[in-house]
Amino acid sequence: MENKNEYQAQLFSNRLKKKYKELRKWARKNRISCYRLYDRDIPEIPVSLDLYEFLPSDVTTPLEVARFLSEQNANLSANNPQTEQDIKQRTYAILYLYERPYQKEDSEEELWLSFMAQAAADVLGIPLQNIITKMRRHQKGKSQYEKNTSEGGLPRFARNDKTPQNTRHCENNKDVHHYNDKQDVLYSEDKQDFRHCEERSDEAIQSDRLPRYVEQTITGLVQEQGQIFKINLGTYLDNGLFFDHRPLRSIVRDTCSNKDVLNLFCYTGSFSVYAAQGNAKSVESVDLSNTYLTWAKENLIQNGFSDKNKYIFTRQDCIQFLQEKALAQKAKLNEEKSAGTNQRMTASQNKDLISKAKTYDLIILDPPTFSNSKNTTNVLDINKQWPQLVKDCLNILNPKGVLYFSTNSERLKFDQTQIPPKTISGLSVNVKDITNQTIPNDYAQKIPHHCWKITVE
Repeated sequence: MENKNEYQAQLFSNRLKKKYKELRKWARKNRISCYRLYDRDIPEIPVSLDLYEFLPSDVTTPLEVARFLSEQNANLSANNPQTEQDIKQRTYAILYLYERPYQKEDSEEELWLSFMAQAAADVLGIPLQNIITKMRRHQKGKSQYEKNTSEGGLPRFARNDKTPQNTRHCENNKDVHHYNDKQDVLYSEDKQDFRHCEERSDEAIQSDRLPRYVEQTITGLVQEQGQIFKINLGTYLDNGLFFDHRPLRSIVRDTCSNKDVLNLFCYTGSFSVYAAQGNAKSVESVDLSNTYLTWAKENLIQNGFSDKNKYIFTRQDCIQFLQEKALAQKAKLNEEKSAGTNQRMTASQNKDLISKAKTYDLIILDPPTFSNSKNTTNVLDINKQWPQLVKDCLNILNPKGVLYFSTNSERLKFDQTQIPPKTISGLSVNVKDITNQTIPNDYAQKIPHHCWKITVE
């Protein structure tokens, strides 16, 4: 058994060395401090490995990040060994074990995974305790955003019982249950791979609970292309930032200037941060989870965006939110059409409905595959409900508006004929598959999601 484990650990190590050499240069050049290094490249080694390079604890603003990166890159170019050592101490990795198609004794799995964790630590040159292991299982009915608890499941072999230097510790928010946030699991998914499904998956993947000995979480700040994000490596299955949508975030930032932006199923608000950085006129972030909505708000504030009138956070079921906005917009259009006639509506309920009408220039729709949050009566199954969600989004877009619809579900069958050719206001609908444009280098051999750019004019 150990000979087989050693052999597979060597295969894993060889693959990591090659990819780490390639991706590390790419990441530094593009100001990326966290990325996917391995994703089930070898069938016998069904794991993914995500790397996180935390910022020093005294670097907390975008300006400080810019200065820090400039100094760090200069030191690296000068082959300063202390700089390299400092980076290693601030680097962590999440080793996700995917559920195998066959049964394996926990003791055997633990031993096998310990070999893989050691191989990863050796290649990355980081302490073994900086490798955190988690498991993804195919389960139904719960969200991957649910907290990891302290009972059951395979252990996290690289134990982190203390919050290391240069990271920050924050108390767990007890308000987390089943969340209607992005990338849940079956929540049913497959995203990003599992979406982690980073991160999402198509069958609804859910983490096995973290072990008895995980007493503290590792939290801190990372930077991505100049933006700062809070990361939590222990409390939840996913950690606050989905790597696969990095290119789409950049597209949003580069095209949203002076536009009203709506971020649905906003999770921790990474799209909202990029939109704010892109000088959006306004950014509304909608999510059912108070925990993640608070996290999103913290991310925007961390990046210097605190104007409450410009950056709006709405806690609501996104299905209900879209239904209300679409109905309000329809009522408003009917009111405008009847303005010159004797049929003008006067009922107070219609006036209240019309008052809720609002349209946007850019909408991000990146929902989980499945969600059955206890906080709403709505059950989301994106494979069945995507046409209605897309239709409702299009009906609240301004002329020349853009909807980015993305899914990690491998089962969703996108059929353009299920989308009306015109919106309720008479705007023509155009659809373009931009999936290839939105896949980052660290997912080059994978298709973690599909994405469509849908415009109205």
